[in-house]
Amino acid sequence: MKNNLRKPLKAALHVCGLIITLLYSSCTKDEAPNPPLNYARGFWVVNEGPFGSGTGALTWIARDGSRVEQDVFGRVNQRPLGNIAQSMQGQGNQGLIAVNNAGKLEWVNLQTMISEGTLQGLALPSAVAVDAVRGKAYVSEWVSFGGNGRISVIDLVSRLKVKEIPVGPFPDALLLTGSQLWVANGDSNFVSVVDANADTVMANLVVGDRPNSLVAWQNNVVVLCGGRPSWAGVETAGSVHLLSKNSLQGLASNSFVFPGQHPKDMVLMPAGNAVLYQLEANQNTGLHRLDLPWPNASVNPGTPLIPRVFYHIAWDPYGDRSLVATDAGNFVQAGKCYRFNSQWQILDSFATGIAPGHVFFVP
Repeated sequence: MKNNLRKPLKAALHVCGLIITLLYSSCTKDEAPNPPLNYARGFWVVNEGPFGSGTGALTWIARDGSRVEQDVFGRVNQRPLGNIAQSMQGQGNQGLIAVNNAGKLEWVNLQTMISEGTLQGLALPSAVAVDAVRGKAYVSEWVSFGGNGRISVIDLVSRLKVKEIPVGPFPDALLLTGSQLWVANGDSNFVSVVDANADTVMANLVVGDRPNSLVAWQNNVVVLCGGRPSWAGVETAGSVHLLSKNSLQGLASNSFVFPGQHPKDMVLMPAGNAVLYQLEANQNTGLHRLDLPWPNASVNPGTPLIPRVFYHIAWDPYGDRSLVATDAGNFVQAGKCYRFNSQWQILDSFATGIAPGHVFFVP
């Protein structure tokens, strides 16, 4: 009797199980998959990563501070970005990341951060400038420590190197303004000016020791030089220079008062009437302002706007135009990124990867 009851019970349970399975399957088929994350209205922090080992990484920070993601490139592409991630630029949906020790340029989709290819064979690439008008990008290559560097011209369609332009030692900062590419040769006392139409050097202009920052102002270029540090020989003071884009001649030149004053990281104020720069010195270390045009006298910085030096600073050209500063800390552990308002007060801060440096902003 028990066996006779057990058979119809098993059949009923089987039917119920089948119905539940079908209902579950129909429900899951109707559910839409999670949409891919879109990287807009925010900025990328390029984390260099540990020197000589490990990998660089990208941190994404939404402009409203609601979303922070670490190592986005590695997570999306299931491989490391490479050592050392130096800088990032873009045009439209196309992004270019210079990876220094790895000797490559990584192409990415800026909306999804999916890799779209790699250009290998670069010699210690550093900065990138995108010339959308002429359909090319310029990449500064150190080539070697102690020797002259070069600028590589990259076609944005084929994504191949089409030309190399010899410049001075340790070319780092780039400024594309009109039909001219200005190059700060960081281990020299001159900047190179490249004709962006012919991709040839128009002039090498003498400035101070170790130029490190370039800013376009009106029809001129402001060049900030850090000066030679004590560990590199006879210490020299920093200096700032105003050069004409038309005549390619110097209009003004001022040195900092003391040899131990080494300025770096110059950026133009949003109003266009002054520059900000960071000063490393025995006194008055921190962030300073210099009005444009400056008086014809030696530069003697007073009390800093922010009494500390960051690894890198940049203005966010969108939103409320806040100042973004990265702090690399000890270059071994995760760093930080800060945002400041116009009164130089901290708005917020975010964790980053190791050695956060260059910042790239997205509308």
